[in-house]
Amino acid sequence: MIKKAEAEIGMPIFDRSTIPLTVTKEGAYYIKEIEEIMLRQRNLMAYFKDLQTQGVGSLSLGGSSFFCSYLFPDLIGRFREKHPNVSIDLLEGNVRELKKGLEDETLDLVVETALDGESASIERVIFKYEQIILAVPAIYPVNRRLQPYRLSRKDILNGRYLQAQVEPAPLEEFRSTPFIIMKAGNDMYQRSISMCRNAGFQMCVAMQVDQVLTSINIASNGVGAVFVRSDIVRYMPDSGMLVYYKLGDPLAQRPVVFAVSGGDT
Repeated sequence: MIKKAEAEIGMPIFDRSTIPLTVTKEGAYYIKEIEEIMLRQRNLMAYFKDLQTQGVGSLSLGGSSFFCSYLFPDLIGRFREKHPNVSIDLLEGNVRELKKGLEDETLDLVVETALDGESASIERVIFKYEQIILAVPAIYPVNRRLQPYRLSRKDILNGRYLQAQVEPAPLEEFRSTPFIIMKAGNDMYQRSISMCRNAGFQMCVAMQVDQVLTSINIASNGVGAVFVRSDIVRYMPDSGMLVYYKLGDPLAQRPVVFAVSGGDT
């Protein structure tokens, strides 16, 4: 079959002079195009199958714990009103799992913040930009020194803290503060480390966790400061256990994207 394909295109797909075999430049292009043709064929058949079954089918969604808890429920509810016969599966996972799901087509739609643009098989549409803020246990002495920079819950909910006249906190003031950070592989992990490094210090890590919701609950109990998306404040009780600060680093803003397999757009 390979020899037949090579005869049809007039060029070798594999370089047989190497051990193990390697794909030639022309072969890589051929394989990529064939995969796209097969993907489009599957999507074409799925489209007509959906017409025949009058909306009976399945939909696989994916996202981090935050989006699965607070964004998807409303979207799923509205979708179900229009398509009551479609079964829905929701995967709560990290970026690697979600990206793999899109690439192997086990996921139809993902909402995330850190899906890079390296994979040509994934199409992305920016949903919005979100802000990262710093949440610090209220019992920490550093909060007294930074009283002028503290944000109220109202400041965050109405977006007033984004105005130019609201000063970001000097992050270097937290060089001695313990931090709770995400585990490696999470976009917030690298952003947290980089923002502290840009402020001239290496963060003191008290604990690493898998999910941002876990980190904010642990921070509320005085274990450490944590970088979080500002939207999370909207869904948290106003317990007074945390103090929030605006950040001035460009890394404190990141896009939230809807992502699908390239053949599904």
